[in-house]
Amino acid sequence: MRFSYVVTVLTAAIASFVSGAPEPSAVARAEHEIEARATKPLGVFYCVGAVWTTKCWHRVNLKAGTFYEVGPSYNDKILSFGPDRGTRCTLCINGDCSLQNGGGFSEVIHYPGIRDMNDWWGKFWDYDHSWSGVYVSQNFWNGRISGFLCYPE
Repeated sequence: MRFSYVVTVLTAAIASFVSGAPEPSAVARAEHEIEARATKPLGVFYCVGAVWTTKCWHRVNLKAGTFYEVGPSYNDKILSFGPDRGTRCTLCINGDCSLQNGGGFSEVIHYPGIRDMNDWWGKFWDYDHSWSGVYVSQNFWNGRISGFLCYPE
């Protein structure tokens, strides 16, 4: 009787291995992790002063892929910008992230962000550089940020 139990267990194990079916707990765990990542809140922190000083705003519960304006008192004045952990963002000029009407966007920014826009040489895409972007000089982003788009890491 004990021998038949061992054979039954081995047969079931081999059958599940050959069929390639994952364990039910593994499937549930994978689905849960995907759902948790997709619904994770996004956030950013930005300031009018360099090195996270002066007037600052920590915006949270952002939706992925939604354009957000920085607000009238921050428009074209941001000198430090940082996504929260687990968030990546793109900066936008001239009110949107499109390449139309003089608009453009930055390369992706990850946590902890850019502490001083005056020293950042980040890449920029606009209508003239829509294929490969262009590295801009210091002070380019100073006084140009109007909004941003964010996504989960």
